[in-house]
Amino acid sequence: MNFDILYKDEHILAIYKPPGYFVHRTKLDYQADQLVMPILRDQIGQKVYPVHRLDRKTSGVLLMALDVETQKSVNDMFMNGSVKKTYQAIVRGWAIDDFEIDYAL
Repeated sequence: MNFDILYKDEHILAIYKPPGYFVHRTKLDYQADQLVMPILRDQIGQKVYPVHRLDRKTSGVLLMALDVETQKSVNDMFMNGSVKKTYQAIVRGWAIDDFEIDYAL
């Protein structure tokens, strides 16, 4: 399995994460072998550092830092609100054209 690389420079990497993969080992499933970090590390031949996560069942763009300094910098950006994640959902039934859910899903 190789991940689709959407963007890469010397500091950061963006991939498409399909559903079914944990970003890293977790107590939710110690036996899981579908882990982004080791697969991506082997794919690109260098260590990667997570800057955020997507749940196992969630697909989407996942950012990984290529060094510890970038990881800290991007983590700080998420923490202070200068960058944020946006989710889009596919729903069954009818919904109004545009609305915002402002609570944890």
